[in-house]
Amino acid sequence: MTSINGMRSLGISVAGDRPWGTHFCSFYESKRDLLGMLVSYFKAGLENNEFCVWVVSAPLSERDAWDGLRNAVPEFEDYLSKGSIEVFDGREWYLKGGVFDSTRVIDAWNGKVDRALDCGHVGLRGSGNTAWLQTKDWRAFSEYEQVVNDSVFGRPAFLLCTYPLESCGATELLDVVQTHQFATAMRGGEWELIETPELKQAKAEIKKMNEELELRVSQRTHQLETANRKLNQAQASLAHINRVTSLSALSAQIVHEVNQPLGAIVTNAESCLLWLAREQPNLDEARAAAERIIKDGHRAGDVIQSIRALARKSESEMVMLDISRVIGDTLELMQSELHQHDISLETRFSLAVGFIKGDRTQMQQLIVNLVMNAIEAMSASTGSPRILRVITEPDPNGGVLTIVEDSGSGITAGTLDRIFDPMFTTKPDGMGLGLSICRSIVEAHGGRLWAMPNPTGGSIFRFSIPQTTNAASVEAA
Repeated sequence: MTSINGMRSLGISVAGDRPWGTHFCSFYESKRDLLGMLVSYFKAGLENNEFCVWVVSAPLSERDAWDGLRNAVPEFEDYLSKGSIEVFDGREWYLKGGVFDSTRVIDAWNGKVDRALDCGHVGLRGSGNTAWLQTKDWRAFSEYEQVVNDSVFGRPAFLLCTYPLESCGATELLDVVQTHQFATAMRGGEWELIETPELKQAKAEIKKMNEELELRVSQRTHQLETANRKLNQAQASLAHINRVTSLSALSAQIVHEVNQPLGAIVTNAESCLLWLAREQPNLDEARAAAERIIKDGHRAGDVIQSIRALARKSESEMVMLDISRVIGDTLELMQSELHQHDISLETRFSLAVGFIKGDRTQMQQLIVNLVMNAIEAMSASTGSPRILRVITEPDPNGGVLTIVEDSGSGITAGTLDRIFDPMFTTKPDGMGLGLSICRSIVEAHGGRLWAMPNPTGGSIFRFSIPQTTNAASVEAA
């Protein structure tokens, strides 16, 4: 089986999964050990669509190889009929004409790799046994193994060399291990993995690289955390500046909104005194006047509280909100600004929308920014009625959709993709912060904000915020 990271199973449990270009060896004690390991090795290759080449030498015969595979591999005959495996005699493969020619043998392996790919296989899986090897050929064969080890790297091939443990002394073992990427050995009835110097060095280098990488990641993480903290502080400061800037634009209407209830309080207080100063005080009228004073006092307090909330610099306070009510309250504050610029306000708040979880002050700032943006756009246009529409309705994709539509100068195609960028503005005295902060507020609430031209002239801004069904802690308005 091929794993998702490009590693492939060798079919030998102790060897695990390995990448293409693996050249390894195995020391066996008995014919049974050797056959069992090689059958498992080639079974995995057949099932992975690899072209298999098994070069056998004593103690195994070609018949042992064929019988072992037939007994272990389901539908083996299908693989055989497709030409997915070939079995060769070791002496014919390595000692053609009785002479070991390393160049010829390496060319033979490379030819099998090319054939594998030409026949639609993903690569080659090969194995050769060295029981034929004589002392006179040992040095040449060791040099051959080193060439194979170097040349197989990066090629779609696995090559396994098997050595009889009983015929290998300490010197031979050392020679073999040094010319392979790793080795396995049967000792005490169990297969074990022997790490070669090359493998140990590679592991040490990988460990060192991992430690260095972890240190760099830790340092980079610290740098990013510091940068994010500074960015959050800067965004909070910009948001506060934007709210104060919006308030300066709203100062006239704020005075108007506060003066209305204050004037009513003075008038009702004077009426109350007059009703009480009569020879026969009219207590009912005086009481009614006092009740109106209380009502107007609460109204003035609500206006001041809304203004203070918009002006203060504080952390977000996420509560359940009726977005339509928050919008309606905010538009009440802006009535005089709309009247001053001769703008008609049309609202349509759907009863089907639910509550959102949000910060009331940020939602107010969002609406103020979008409405002020519309007011400025319509103030710059002439010749058409100035109409502002604010609508809430269920979002077909889920959530609550709010639409702010104006009949102003509109958005050009060249600026549509940039209007939410920080510091981008088309106004001579603009800061380029309002719409950028609007998008940040919406995204902080898990929603999205976008704009489009109004087909009848002007612009349309839409934002959608996820709806919540938990109204247990709905903010009292």
